[in-house]
Amino acid sequence: MKEISIRNLLRSKEEKRILTGKISGIEDEYYKYKNMYIPCAIIWYNDIKILIPSTHLGIINFNKSMIRGMLGAEIDFIIIDIDLTSNIAIASRNLAMELRSKLELSKLKKNDVVMVRVLAVGIKHILVELFGKEVIIKAANLKHTYILNCKDLYSPGDKIKVRIKNIDIQNNIFELSAKDFTLNPFNEIRKYITENGEYTGKVIAFSKTHSGIIVQLDNVSVTCLTRVPPRFNDYPHLLSNVLIKITEIKENQKQIYGYLIRII
Repeated sequence: MKEISIRNLLRSKEEKRILTGKISGIEDEYYKYKNMYIPCAIIWYNDIKILIPSTHLGIINFNKSMIRGMLGAEIDFIIIDIDLTSNIAIASRNLAMELRSKLELSKLKKNDVVMVRVLAVGIKHILVELFGKEVIIKAANLKHTYILNCKDLYSPGDKIKVRIKNIDIQNNIFELSAKDFTLNPFNEIRKYITENGEYTGKVIAFSKTHSGIIVQLDNVSVTCLTRVPPRFNDYPHLLSNVLIKITEIKENQKQIYGYLIRII
């Protein structure tokens, strides 16, 4: 197994072959080409330690927390140096991304469906890699329903199916959406709720734009932008169980409006 690994690493270095591995750690290592210690992402290729210096990670305005956010992510790399006596190799993600883009991006077109790798996850977005290009997908393009925190649904290393909504390689414009491959409860929403109906739910967030609360309904996986009438001295607490009345259902906009009746 080790001989095969070494052979693959040598081929990667000599023939610019792309290898793939999972980021499993961060270390400050002495990088002889820069004559300094710099943070490196760590990938184990079987028993061989791969160091990818921050300067070769393809990250703009690098800081160590950005590598922390990518722990567990699967990335491409090309070997640029190898020390067989210590079983350590230096690799570049930059080179792999450039080659992957050159080989694959030109084949893509609008409405194509592809698999992408999740690199990092924020509260309201995820960062994915599309054949050598990093693309941010906002929460609104991940599901048809409200996402409170993307970290509850995605992790670095996940692979998800997306549709290319817009692509302009020359201007570096890439718009992706995963919504087509998730359940859309709004297709049959009126089977479960009706306007003027009263339903139970749980407060999952507070809405600054609508001056109210966001309620996750109990009987269907949708949320309601819920107004809190003046008769309530204060807003209900987060995760409070409430009874609300639905005032408007907008299927096309995927929005439901209502007001608070009481805190249960």
